[in-house]
Amino acid sequence: MKILLISCGDVATEAGLRFAALGHEVTGWRRNSSKLPAPMHGQDVDLQGDEPWPRIDPETRIAVLTPVPASRDVPGYERAYLQVAGKLVGALKEQAPQLERIIYVSSSAVSGGDHGDWVDESTPSEPNRETSVVLARTEQALLDSGLPVTVLRASGIYGPGRNHLITQVRNGTARLPFGSHWTNRIHRDDLARAIVHVAELGDLAEQLYLVTDNEPAQLEDIFTFLAGELDLPIPPAATEPAARRAADRRIDNSKLLSTGFTLAFPGYREGYRSVLAGESSRHP
Repeated sequence: MKILLISCGDVATEAGLRFAALGHEVTGWRRNSSKLPAPMHGQDVDLQGDEPWPRIDPETRIAVLTPVPASRDVPGYERAYLQVAGKLVGALKEQAPQLERIIYVSSSAVSGGDHGDWVDESTPSEPNRETSVVLARTEQALLDSGLPVTVLRASGIYGPGRNHLITQVRNGTARLPFGSHWTNRIHRDDLARAIVHVAELGDLAEQLYLVTDNEPAQLEDIFTFLAGELDLPIPPAATEPAARRAADRRIDNSKLLSTGFTLAFPGYREGYRSVLAGESSRHP
């Protein structure tokens, strides 16, 4: 198949290499496509610029949209997500008559749930930040487009080069949270594998899957584990709630697993041990 990766950053590049290994022809759009590894084909495209986009190969079967906002505010998200998605829908309708599926990588920040609730695909959306509202609007715009769309709501992505929690433990800024703080995460490689898996489901693919590992975990447990792996002291406990409170929920991945998908890193222990061992690298 011919695969088009729009906004082809780290996750999409990893997925593209996996598509290529299966014999598919992969094209990646990004501002500087010279960074894309062989055998992927690259095209320099400023998705948010004024220049027209290249024509899409009419034999394209799968389009994967993995936006990255230029700025972490509402206007930045609207440009990178909502406006790009709208323009992409128009281009695909006009130029890709053989399209089988758009796969859009969204975020679990769109989902509702709190106080340790279990969340699945049936849980009503309840974005709690203005930028998350933009992600939800983008999901709906794509689902309302009339094209075959699957939304992958990814939980916290970690992996090579995504060392935020590790860095906090190493530099001594980590604090065990005040009260319950359930977290959910997905290794970069498993998210890329999920993209490829859903593409291969064909007409069996549904509109929404939550992509996360098998083990929601308290942040305290992750910090304690990382301290042990790094042979460092367990971080001290916070004395008050965080100023910016994160959702305290547990995400259920059973719908995705029911399609035959398996995780290379079923929990944070396996994933972080791989990161600490330097077993893979981040794509530039």
